[in-house]
Amino acid sequence: MEKIKFETVEELVQQRRGYKYLRPNLTSPYQGHQYSFASQQIMVANALNENPHDECGAGWNLATIPWILNHCNIFNHIIVEFTIPKPAKIIIPENSSGKFRTDKIKYKKTIHIEDKIPALKDFQKRIKNYNPVNPIVADEMPDKKEIKKIMDSVGASVRASVRASVWASVRASVWDSVGDSVRDSVGDSVWDSVWDSVRASVRASVWDSVRDYCYTCGYYAIVKFFDLSYRHPVFNLIDLGIIVIDAKEKHMVFGKNGKHLGDIEK
Repeated sequence: MEKIKFETVEELVQQRRGYKYLRPNLTSPYQGHQYSFASQQIMVANALNENPHDECGAGWNLATIPWILNHCNIFNHIIVEFTIPKPAKIIIPENSSGKFRTDKIKYKKTIHIEDKIPALKDFQKRIKNYNPVNPIVADEMPDKKEIKKIMDSVGASVRASVRASVWASVRASVWDSVGDSVRDSVGDSVWDSVWDSVRASVRASVWDSVRDYCYTCGYYAIVKFFDLSYRHPVFNLIDLGIIVIDAKEKHMVFGKNGKHLGDIEK
């Protein structure tokens, strides 16, 4: 995908502009502040933290679009552009990754992000129509020899290795910013679906392992959503519709709705 260029912090400050993301009802996701742009008046902050050592602080916190894309689900937020009237003060925190703040802002316009990133039009449609599917559907124990063979190649730290590899594949095929939003809309929805179906059925002693497996199911869904070529051996277990948990001398196998399908000796 073609690299899209956005303004840097320095460029926005020089142009006395900045962006903020809000919920669709015009409230801020952190403080719950209700915005209204009907009057078009200059908005003055009650206070301004002028300490550049503080990344966040009192004042109107603005950001670059890349920062916003990496810190919110762009499919359920809106992006608003503000101007910074003179002689408002502007504070850029040290080592800022894209944030800055000021004491005065004025509403300019609401950004339609698909106009800046045309490829998002397709993603927005797909996300809107996305229906999370729980892949753990096995009612009976699959072939134990096949499971054992797969487990021998799975290895430890599955969640971490899958996550790193999936995001590397996403970055190569799409770009960094969309990854977070798709993770929230696709990966987390599948994680929730799997976890809700098994939580009540499996013992608390293996919950941590099951959670990791549920996260892996979320990454499995992301791979399918993007039609990525990446594969991990654990995906073969998910294709079988099962969750396999290491428990000392055996592998515990769970299927649909957390049903314990049986154990496999190591």
